[in-house]
Amino acid sequence: MEPEFVFEVTTIDDRLAPQLSRVLRYCADFSSRQKLPVLWEFTDRLNRIPKADPEILEKRRRREGMWGIVLWGLSLFLMVPSVMDPSELAAPLVLSVLGFFLGCIAMRSRKRKLLGGLNLAMGIFLCLGAFLEYTHLKALLIPGILCLAVALWALAAKQTHRKESAFDRQARELIRQRRTVADMERMRVIFSDEGMVLSDGTETGAQCFVYDEFLFVGETEELLVPVCGQRAVVLQTKDLCSGSLEELRMFLQERVTYKWIQEI
Repeated sequence: MEPEFVFEVTTIDDRLAPQLSRVLRYCADFSSRQKLPVLWEFTDRLNRIPKADPEILEKRRRREGMWGIVLWGLSLFLMVPSVMDPSELAAPLVLSVLGFFLGCIAMRSRKRKLLGGLNLAMGIFLCLGAFLEYTHLKALLIPGILCLAVALWALAAKQTHRKESAFDRQARELIRQRRTVADMERMRVIFSDEGMVLSDGTETGAQCFVYDEFLFVGETEELLVPVCGQRAVVLQTKDLCSGSLEELRMFLQERVTYKWIQEI
C-alpha cells in the first residue's frame, strides 16, 4: 500500500506571517542561486570570513561608550572658557565642538539615556549660570543650548524597529487571501507517490504536481510550504490528518529538496 499524507486547508493566523516571510525570502534566494551561481559562490566566500566574537564586539561597544563619556567631558571643559573669549581661543573652541559631537556619537547607540541625562543636566547648569550672571556669562548660553538640544534629541528619539520587508507584506497578503477561499472545509492537499494533489472535493477540480516540478519544500515551526514553479502552497503542520509529520519529512526528503528554515 503506497503512503498517503493528507492535509486539511484552514485559515492561517496572522502571527504566522513572520514564518511565512522567512520561507518566501529563502525561495527568492534559492531561485537566485540557481540563476546566478557564480555570484553566489563569491558571496558565500565573503560570508565565510570569520566574524568578530559577539563578546568582543560587546566589549568594543562598551569601550566606545566610555571613551565617548570622557571625550564629552573634556570637550565641555575646553568649550566653556573658549566661548568666553572666542577670538583668542578660536582653535580650542573648534576642537571642543568637534570633540563634543564625536563624544555624543560614540554614546548614542549604547548609552542614549545617559547621553540625554548628562546633556540635560549640563545644559540646565550652563543656561542657569548664564541667566544669573548674564552680563559676564551670557556666552555660556551657546554651549548650554547646544547641550539641551542634544538632550532633547537623545531622550525623544524612538527606538528603531525592523523595517517591514517586501516578503513580510507578501506573507500578510497570502494569509489574507487564504481567508477569502470559498468552500475551504472541502479542500485537501494530498502527498502520494504520484505527486502532490490539490483537491477541492470534486473529481474535476483536482490538480496534480509531480515532484520534478517542485523547487523545494520549506518547513518552519508551524508551516510546511511546497513551492512548485510560481505556486507556493501554505500548509499548517497541525492540519496533517493522515500520516505523521516525521514520516512525511522522510517521504519528501527522498523526492525533493527539503529545507528547515529557521529564524535568523
